[in-house]
Amino acid sequence: MPNRHITLKKIAPEDNLYHYTKCRGVQGILRDKSFFATKSDFLNDTNEVRYTLALTREVLGEFPALKSNDTLMERLSVTAEEMKRQCYYVLSFSVEADSITLWSEFGNNTGYNLEFKSGELLDMIRRTRKISYHGLLIYSRKTQRDIIRELLTRGIPESLGSTFDDIIKNAAKDRDDEVFKKYCRQFKKAISIYAVFFKQEEFSAEKEYRVVLKETSDSEVLFREKDGFLLPYIRIPLRKAHEAVNRITVAPQNHIDLAKEGMQLYAKQLGYSAEVCLSRINLRY
Repeated sequence: MPNRHITLKKIAPEDNLYHYTKCRGVQGILRDKSFFATKSDFLNDTNEVRYTLALTREVLGEFPALKSNDTLMERLSVTAEEMKRQCYYVLSFSVEADSITLWSEFGNNTGYNLEFKSGELLDMIRRTRKISYHGLLIYSRKTQRDIIRELLTRGIPESLGSTFDDIIKNAAKDRDDEVFKKYCRQFKKAISIYAVFFKQEEFSAEKEYRVVLKETSDSEVLFREKDGFLLPYIRIPLRKAHEAVNRITVAPQNHIDLAKEGMQLYAKQLGYSAEVCLSRINLRY
């Protein structure tokens, strides 16, 4: 069941999502009709978890009642180990159709992006996997801090039929207070989920959209090599992939006409009717 404390901005079903990947990646998606969802703590930006942990401690430190009580502060602070235990897997997309930032990130301005109608894509994923959460990443540090404060002072206390001041006051008197224990559990779980959707402002040009899936008992966790280490992932089948891919865009690269022609032949051979087009961005090498 989705966490009731999590609020994310969702894409409209008629709008498009874009998946940027290298040539090998797009070959695999089209040929095998599947995505690889990466374990959340193995994502490209290794600072994501640490960033959210540090931000949370900063916000906790704004409250005198917590700052002056090390025990309460530590019990509310989320650890990296607690986040890892959530076992979420992530599919990353963008709402940007032709982004120089993303072209540069995936293969030094080589590669492709696949365009999907978001409603059709999400429905296709749901046919084989339950989506836990999906939404646009939150890059604004101010918004992130506001979300954490809202969880602390209103969202979670109200769900427990209490107030922030009463919860903290009672916990200071009795460290085993049951309401405070529930408060800590709910806060940590919500922060662990938001950590997947919080990212530093410096990455805002990516306009990333994430689909998050929870590992289940029947999930087959696979591993692939990346940059000299093993990356855990789960496979997400796309049963009607031929219908889901609307367009394939070729990155701004050398010999771009050959890249387009090769992809057209490859897609046609696999039975795709998606348009293959060139990036509108022109680069000189």
